[in-house]
Amino acid sequence: MRTDTKRVGAKGQRAALMGALLAVVLGGTGCGDNECEDAAECRDQAPISEGRSWMCVENKCVPVDIVPDAGTDSGTDAGPGSDAGTDAGTDAGTDGGTDACDAVPREAKLGTLQLQAGFTVLEAASLSPNVVAVVATPGPTYSLFALRTTATGRDFFALGTWPEVKLGEAALETVLAPADRADAANTFPSYFLAYDGARLLAGYTKPAAGFPGSVAVVEPSSRDAALYLSAPGNYSAAGMADAFFINGGGLDTVSSGLGVYALVTSAKPYAAVKVADFPAQVGASGFTAVSANNIAVFGYSAADTYVNVAHAVSYAKLGEALASRTPVVLANEPRLEVGSDFNAATGFGNGVAVVRGGYGATAGFGVTDVSRFSLTPGLGGGQPLSVGAREAVLTVVDRCTSVDLLSSLGSDLLVGVTDIHGRRLVRIRQGP
Repeated sequence: MRTDTKRVGAKGQRAALMGALLAVVLGGTGCGDNECEDAAECRDQAPISEGRSWMCVENKCVPVDIVPDAGTDSGTDAGPGSDAGTDAGTDAGTDGGTDACDAVPREAKLGTLQLQAGFTVLEAASLSPNVVAVVATPGPTYSLFALRTTATGRDFFALGTWPEVKLGEAALETVLAPADRADAANTFPSYFLAYDGARLLAGYTKPAAGFPGSVAVVEPSSRDAALYLSAPGNYSAAGMADAFFINGGGLDTVSSGLGVYALVTSAKPYAAVKVADFPAQVGASGFTAVSANNIAVFGYSAADTYVNVAHAVSYAKLGEALASRTPVVLANEPRLEVGSDFNAATGFGNGVAVVRGGYGATAGFGVTDVSRFSLTPGLGGGQPLSVGAREAVLTVVDRCTSVDLLSSLGSDLLVGVTDIHGRRLVRIRQGP
């Protein structure tokens, strides 16, 4: 889940994006030799982009990405490579430490979040606050992997086996391509981590025209070096067997505007193909998810409001697009009637889950609920797939517990929950 300067309200969105870009370009290299003892001594530095903050590192003021904690979630990207918002209660975790929230009764796993009928809470596991994305291998034994971001790096980590979740002691590999490792503070993580059955994929962008960026592909079970591919504006991604789907402005040598690009990994060298075209006028790229029955959900933000929009694409149409190298026209595919903006999406059984809400007067995303949409393949004869009505899974009732991550565990949903008792992953199942 993400905060993005492109979605801070209907007014001034483009100005905010350009302002953030200029701030990063002009002031993104720290403050020279200024000495400091703590972050408070860095507060008078020049403004920097939304989602970044001055910190005192080795006695120098340096700009860093805001790491999710109780009150801020997966982070911010200065361009099409991000969207991720504050948390489930706008500043839920921050308020989680106030006296008002101390007195609020809360359930051990969900805090003050309200579970809705038709869903069941299963196990929960503690989660490091430095983890911004999580992905799991297919069951029945689920190995987990994490994307961790810090002031100096963006790295792949092992995260144990569910529910014994523990961040590995050393990174598996870095997301940053070799040319960008010396200037990590001037790159913007794209807060996704995807898995194609054997490989992991994550990405980042940089503050320049067109938001150049890269994705890294890592195979955890091998000793092969990571593969780094050009991926301008990479914003979100999801995987299915032997393929990744990357929402952005291009991939490797294929670049034809915003859309969804596939990286086919069934054979080497991997092949890049554009599989979905957005409408001619969109605000920016959007979210990507794949259901357990291999229906993809691809999104973008509307040109006038920057509210996220999503359409469902059948497995058959994805196959046709890959074979013919002719992208699906996304506007012609069934649309999810979300009923509001949303700032995260993931597969949830034979459907997808989204985090609904909206941006208020500030850049923070105020979450109202986590909801699910069932996705059903069309019957024989070319019938279109169907998108079910929205079902609320969790609702937010106050600012004392936040939702700051969404992922899948087999057919179940993983929700990152934070309050004064810490951060944890909670597993939710559809049905009793």
